[in-house]
Parts: sequence; structure tokens; C-alpha cells
Amino acid sequence: MMFDDRQFSRQAKMALMQHLEGVPVDFQKLEDLIDKVQFFDLTTLKDDTQKMSFWINMYNGLTNYLIVVNHLEETVWEKQDFFVDRSLNVGGFFLSLDDIEHGILRRNAERRNEKPRQFRADDPRLKLMVNDMDFRIHFALNCGSISCPPIAYYDVADLDVQLAMAEESFATSEFLVDHEKETIECSSIFLWYRKDFGERYLNDPKLSRYHIVERPYIWKIR
Repeated sequence: MMFDDRQFSRQAKMALMQHLEGVPVDFQKLEDLIDKVQFFDLTTLKDDTQKMSFWINMYNGLTNYLIVVNHLEETVWEKQDFFVDRSLNVGGFFLSLDDIEHGILRRNAERRNEKPRQFRADDPRLKLMVNDMDFRIHFALNCGSISCPPIAYYDVADLDVQLAMAEESFATSEFLVDHEKETIECSSIFLWYRKDFGERYLNDPKLSRYHIVERPYIWKIR
């Protein structure tokens, strides 16, 4: 069945705006898309470009959907299982936000705070993973909070350009290097996912002696 992941992300963003403005939310278009995605053939996602654009849009759409459907007002933590609730059926697989981010897009990479890897060795969802993790997903995923990167709608044809723009926009404002003082002021994202960035950002050998100042992460929805 055909499914438009960009449209899902867009409709969920519109629903969030209505929710925050106190306007009654028209759930019908959103619910129709959620009904359709359970029949989506995930084998049609043949390469990492297709997988990343699809799953980034699904993550951002699901984030906003969960905020609206659960009537969250201040932070996503009003719903304690916000990131682990496997409420979305995609092609027959029940997935949470953490499943999409840490399991699929981060390719089941190590997690911070000694959390176990998202998928166990026998998890059938391992086959949904990207072949190679692209660190730029961290500049594209929006977790429903002020400190997150802004939401954009990603597509296969322009994904590399879009991710490059997302990286430049986020890093310009959230990774500030003062070479004179030898300090780095940055978003928590650069620390949480430090290993994902290779020899970039905090792992840049030229910055190895710089003092890191972590910006407080603002979890407010607005």
C-alpha cells in the first residue's frame, strides 16, 4: 500500500500547532495515515537514503502525534513511556521512538548511561536497520522539545543536501568554539552521541584540550 511519510510528518506538525494554539485538532487525516502505514511494505526501502528519509519522517511525525493524542502541555515527560511506547505499527512491526532512533537509524549502536542496545540479537526488527549510520540524523530528529533540531520534511531525492543543511543550521547555533579561550559551548546532543560523530565536533583532535560547557537541555514543548 502506498504511504506518504512526508505527509504524515507534515500532518502531525499541523496537529501539534493546532494543539498548542488551543484549536480543536482534526485527527482524521492523521489517523488515516496511521491506519495505512501498518500495511506499508518495508521491503520497498532498498537503500540507506530511502530508509533514512522514511524513518526520520516517521520519528518526527510520531513525536508530534504522541504529544497531541496524549494532550501533553509542558514536556514529553508528562507521558513517562513517551520514548518507549511501542504504539506505532509500521508494516507489521510495533515500534517506539527509541526503536526508530537507536535501533534503526543508529544501527543498534551503544547507548549512554549503560543502557542496553535497543534490539536484542534475535529481534526481527534488526533487518530494518540502515546499513551505515549517518551521524547527521542527530540534526534531523525532533524529540518534541525546544532544544531539539527543528522539524523538516525529508525526501529521497534531496536527502544529502537536506541533512547537510540541518547539520549546518544546528551546529552553527549549538556548537560554539572559542579558540582564544579554548572552550566549546554545545548542546547535550554532542555529548550524548559523542561516539557517533567519529573525529568530528568534540572528537576533533584539534579541540582535544578545549574545555566543554554543556548547554542545559530544555525539555519544554514550547
